[in-house]
Amino acid sequence: GVLSDHFVSAHSILLSEHEIELMAAKGVKAVHCPFSNCGKGVPNTPRLLESGISVAFGTDGTAHGGMSLFQEMKIFRSIMNIRYGVPESNPVIMPAETILSMALEGGSCALGLHNKSGQLKEGFCADLIAVDLDQPHLYPTNNLVHTLVESVSSQDVIHSIAAGKFLMKNREILTLDEEKIRFEAHSWLTKNHLMEDELCYR
Repeated sequence: GVLSDHFVSAHSILLSEHEIELMAAKGVKAVHCPFSNCGKGVPNTPRLLESGISVAFGTDGTAHGGMSLFQEMKIFRSIMNIRYGVPESNPVIMPAETILSMALEGGSCALGLHNKSGQLKEGFCADLIAVDLDQPHLYPTNNLVHTLVESVSSQDVIHSIAAGKFLMKNREILTLDEEKIRFEAHSWLTKNHLMEDELCYR
């Protein structure tokens, strides 16, 4: 009774065929964290998608590669090409369109928001970001999806909107006191480093 469409399978990189079949039958969602996963294994994502399993991306927290899903998408595409594309001489084993769909619609499913978010569509949540495309490393582009997956980074996001409300505008956080949070984090870090140094000295 544990497995259901409410179950999210973190990482999902060492699955047997039987486990994949179980996930598909029970509606389990998978979430890859490509940067963190690299040193442990490569997921059989083509098989997961073929089985109808919803796959999303995570970052596994700031302790690894930061919190950028744009970075995770780039790393994931490289891994898929090396593991599956090169042996089969298939350069589009994991197209940019599929990867972007995993980040958007797959992420929505993992959060239990299927048919509510993940697309710009009437009746869906007004959750979106704005990317500044007027930059040398992004302009010109003749394929926006490829540019988003292959070239955009988190630093290129200028606005973030949730439920129609700006959370960040022109890269300024509007809902939190960013300066205070950074000060408190720095104070905590400095204090704990001093304590560690004192313990080591003793």
